[in-house]
This record gives sequence, structure tokens and C-alpha cells, in this order.
Amino acid sequence: MVTFLCIMSGQAVNCVGWIRALRSSGPAAVALALLASCESPLGGPGGVQTAWDETVAAMVDREISSLRTDGEPSGVAKPPPSAVETELAERRDELEAIGPATAARRTEFSLGPDLTGAEQGIVAIDRATVIATAVANNLAVEIARMGPAINAADVIDAEAVFDVVLFSNLSLNKVDEPTTVPVLNGIPLGTPFQASETTRFDTGVRKRFQAGGEVTATVDLQRFRNSSPGLTLSPDPAYTTTARLGLVQPLLRGFGEAVNTAAIRVAANAESRSVSTLRQQLLSLAEQTDRAYWDLALAWREAEIRQWLVDEGEGVRDKLDSRRDFDTTLAEYADAVARVETRKADVIRARRALRRSSDTLKVLMNDPQLTIGSEAVVRPVTDFTEASMQFDLRDAILTALEYRPEVEIARLGIDDAGIARTVADNARLPLLNLSAEIARLGIDDDTGDAIANVFDNDFVDYFAALAFEYPLGNRGAEAQYKATRLRYAQALLGYQQAIRGVVLDVKSALRDVVADHRLIAATRSSRVAQAENLRALLVEEETLAGLTPEFLNLKFQRQEGLAAARLAELAALASFDQSLAALDHALGTGLERHNIDLEIVEDVPEIDGGGIRRPDAADR
Repeated sequence: MVTFLCIMSGQAVNCVGWIRALRSSGPAAVALALLASCESPLGGPGGVQTAWDETVAAMVDREISSLRTDGEPSGVAKPPPSAVETELAERRDELEAIGPATAARRTEFSLGPDLTGAEQGIVAIDRATVIATAVANNLAVEIARMGPAINAADVIDAEAVFDVVLFSNLSLNKVDEPTTVPVLNGIPLGTPFQASETTRFDTGVRKRFQAGGEVTATVDLQRFRNSSPGLTLSPDPAYTTTARLGLVQPLLRGFGEAVNTAAIRVAANAESRSVSTLRQQLLSLAEQTDRAYWDLALAWREAEIRQWLVDEGEGVRDKLDSRRDFDTTLAEYADAVARVETRKADVIRARRALRRSSDTLKVLMNDPQLTIGSEAVVRPVTDFTEASMQFDLRDAILTALEYRPEVEIARLGIDDAGIARTVADNARLPLLNLSAEIARLGIDDDTGDAIANVFDNDFVDYFAALAFEYPLGNRGAEAQYKATRLRYAQALLGYQQAIRGVVLDVKSALRDVVADHRLIAATRSSRVAQAENLRALLVEEETLAGLTPEFLNLKFQRQEGLAAARLAELAALASFDQSLAALDHALGTGLERHNIDLEIVEDVPEIDGGGIRRPDAADR
């Protein structure tokens, strides 16, 4: 069972089972599945479904409602032999041996010296190793792996607002200053200066609650000693103790759990978004590496084919050279030489393209044992595939909606916009804050007695206040609320756009898979026919008493025709494998297919010139 995130009244809710309903039912089941299986993560009901919320459920229906739920799966399978292949079935092994770069005939050839002047080094690597190495070492992925841990710390930081805070203050105030003295009938009333010393210590705890209120409990200890001459106080020194309990609670603006936990939910969404972004980058990297691997495999085959053309062409050229004194003109021989040299130029270009493809793959791998600076060339050892497969378009689309990180990112965007809308809606209310405090006091000439008096005496202070504030017109809050509603609408449209993009990706990828699979059969038939053309010419060559320049020129042409047909067949095979990689990306299942875990950096890594070393990682 897959847990999906849907949006109800701008809040994220856990929806279980609606994708199952989509897989087995028609569009009408979507709204019922949403209402029946959605509940608030905070424990309350999902809420009343609004027109915007209905849109979220309808977006998927709009794209798949026309697809049948009881249709037979489509797919690609190995087609029956073509008419040409059927006719030539008895000579199939012989024809396979004629062409270049076939399973029956693989040519070993030299790439020549590398940039250092040494013989070119070659490292053979299979496809699974290449993809695993790229995922483990790619720098962009390493950067993305740190994102979830950073956002997880931000979640803790947002939650820490509601932690209990312990505070203490200590102060000393000493007064020694002259004062005016009133005189009555020549008799001074008071002292000509004041002298006192006050020491104050208070400590307590403060706790903020998700409803928006804040409670403070404090204990004040104060020592007052009078030093003014002629002034007697009792007690002196005086020890005063006060126990206070205070509350500040918003009643309108700033009230409610939804408003005060908004920062936590946004931070949690950011953490989920960073995980989806990491998954997105891994999917892209896996596809990109897969494509680069098959490009390199094709480059090796093309270089092999070009070298085969040179070898075969040199044989024809040499025969023409031997007949120059008999029936070959200088122009005919020069034409053969030109063709061979052109083929040699094609070999040079193919080698250059091969090395470039190898460097591209090495950049993606970022293997410290096979750096981009090394001159070793990667040689793929995994052969092209021609696997049969079945698929159901409706199920494929629903699978993509389940696994594609773009959909999850768009869904989180809706939730963020809904949170902002809720906060902005609350900000439109007037400010009405309740403040209240109760305090018990005790005083004596001893600290212990002063503390005891707090509970023995009936000295109690009360304080209560209401603070009201409302801007006339309230234009700022109303403008912000309008902006958040528009952003919420934008997020919904972005979600719809993401869904449509996923559907398009899936359909395009499936079409490419089907077309490329058919191209394999078509190009193979063409290559078999070209091989038969060359075979027939070779048979004729053995029975001819003499070889005319026209005949040898025809041999050139049929060699090139066979090479082009073989290269087209190999290009179709490589394109089919690349289409399968693109399909894995479109479905969002590339990581599962390649057994790639979502490794996230938990602790601060050690980074040196050799790369990054993660001391601890967790699979998610």
C-alpha cells in the first residue's frame, strides 16, 4: 500500500489507498477514495473539501479517465523473422561471420598512442559498476545528500521555539546621591542625601505553547539595605521574595496551532523536498550515466566497423595495384587509394569520438581510481539487450505519479502555499492579547523567613490587561492574504503541470521503447540483406577468371553498405537500451531497478583533496 500526500483545505493529510482505487476503478472513485481514506496528521478530520481541493483529485482523473481499466497489456516482443531472414536462415551463421562487429566476429584493434605517447590503456567495466560508481562519487549528488540533514536541523530549530527556557538575572544597584530637604518652620524634614544598596536576583522558566500563548513562572529575591543618615526603616536590611505566574495569550491574531506551528511544517516540507530533490538528481544521474555507457559502447563498435572497412578496403586496393600493368588505370587505382584514405580518416574520427565518450563517462563516474586526468579509456563489457517487455499505459502513468519526485515536490508546494494562506488569513484579524499575572510576596529581615512569608501571608498581587489593535482599512493584511491565495492557485496549477509533464514523459518514453525495438528488427533485416549482397559478390569473386575495376568498385560499395547497415543495427540496439533508461526515469523507478539506496549524509563529512568521506550515513 502506497501512502500519498493530498491537500485538504490547504493542509497536508495522509491519504492511503486512493492510488489503489485509481488502479482498479474509474474516475468516479477518486473523490470517494479521498474522502474515505484521508485524515489529518494532527488527529482531526480532514475538513470540508473545497472547490480547490476537488481540483487536486480531478487532475489525475483528467489525464487517465480515457484509459481502459480492463484492456490487455501492450508490450514489445521479438518479432518473427522477416521474409529476407527466412529466406537466408540456412546461411545465417555464414552471414554473421561476414559482417563487422557481430557476435561471431569481433575485431581487436589498436587505438594508437595516448596523449603521453604510450600505448593506449584500456579499462573494461560493466554497466552496473559504472552506474554504482557514478552514484557513489558524483559531486552534485554529494552536495544534494547534505540537503536533507541541513533541513532536518532546520526542523529541530523551528520546533525549539516551544522548548522550555530557563532564565536568571542578577543585578546590583547602589545609590549615594544628594537630595533636597524640605524645611518646615526651620526644621529640616529628611536627610541631605540618600544612600542605599539593592541586590536583586530572579530566576524562572518560560514556555511557549502551540496555541500561541506564553507562560512565565519566576521567583524574585531582593535585598535592600538603607544607609541614609537619620532615616530608619524596618526591617533593615529587608529581604523581599516574590513568586510570579504570568500569561500572555493572543485571542485573535496569532491564536491557534495552525498558525504557530506553520514554521515547523514548512521546515518539514523543506526536508521532504530535499529528499525528493536528491531522488530527482539520482534518477537523472542514473539515466545520464546509462546513456553515456551505451554511447561509449556504440562508439567502440563504430570504431571497430571503421577499422574493418579499412582492412577490407586495403585488400581491394592491393588487388587493383597488382593489376595496374594489366587492366587497371591510374585513375581507377587512385580512386581506390582515395577510398581507403577516406576510411582511415573515418577511423581517426571514430577514435576521437570514442575517447570523448570515455571522458564523458569518467566525468560522470568521478572514480578516484579512474580520474578524468588519466589517459585510460573505458571499454564497456555489457552487451546490448533486446529484451521483451509488457506494459499497461494506465498502470505506468499511476506508477510514475507514485514514484516521480517532481509530483511530490509540486505537492509540497501546494502544502507550503496552504500554510502561508492560513497564516495570512489569521493575520487579517485584529490584535487582541490577554496579559495576566498573579504574584505572592513575602518580606522579612532574613532570606528564609522572607521565602516562608510568601506562603504564610496573604500578600497577593493581581494583574490583567487586554491589548487591542486594528489598522483602519487593514490593507496590508488583506493584500498579503490575496497574494497567498494567488500563490496557492499557482501551486495547484504547478501540480497539474507536473502531472501532465509526467504523463507526457511516460508516453514519450514508451513510444521510444516500442519504436526502437521495431527499429532493431528492421535494421537487422537490412544488415542481413546487405551481408547476403556481399556474400554473393565474394562467391562470384572466387569463380571469376579476372577481376575488373568495375567489379572491385562494386565490392567497395557493398562493403560500405554492409558497414552502414551494421552500424544502423547497433545504433538501434543502443537507442533501445537508452530508451529503457529513459523509461525508468519517466516512471521514477530507476533507483529501484539499479538497487540504489537513498544515502543521506547525517554528520558533517570530512572533505579533502581526494573528495568527500562520510563518517556516517543513513538509508532512507
